[in-house]
Amino acid sequence: MFESLRQLVTQLLALLQVRIELLTTELSGELRRLAVILVWAAVGLLFAFLALLMIITTVIVAFWDTNRLLAVGLVALLFVVLAGLAVWQVLRRVRNGPPLLEGTLAELRRDRAALDAAARRAEPGTRRDDRWPEGPT
Repeated sequence: MFESLRQLVTQLLALLQVRIELLTTELSGELRRLAVILVWAAVGLLFAFLALLMIITTVIVAFWDTNRLLAVGLVALLFVVLAGLAVWQVLRRVRNGPPLLEGTLAELRRDRAALDAAARRAEPGTRRDDRWPEGPT
């Protein structure tokens, strides 16, 4: 009795260890991906800001004598449109992105289903090998 309980605990701990290793692997991959995205986003924003600053300066200087308020208003409108597009893109990507840790969650669902199936099959008098899976997958 105690031996089978010890084996069950050992198997569950091994299963848990594998799942935690999968979780840490997925998390480190996501962190690396996020860091690369943030660096490239910062570089892109820096150069986009500098280019936009030069364009705005050129437009305002070109219309300084005739319609400087119109030029400033149109530039402000352009900023509002670009900000709206940026917010839309961020929201779209957040909504459509893959769920965080989907591989780990799928493995945990499979583990739970296997354990539930094994528990349903377990009856008094059956052999231990018939009730529990061989080990972590």
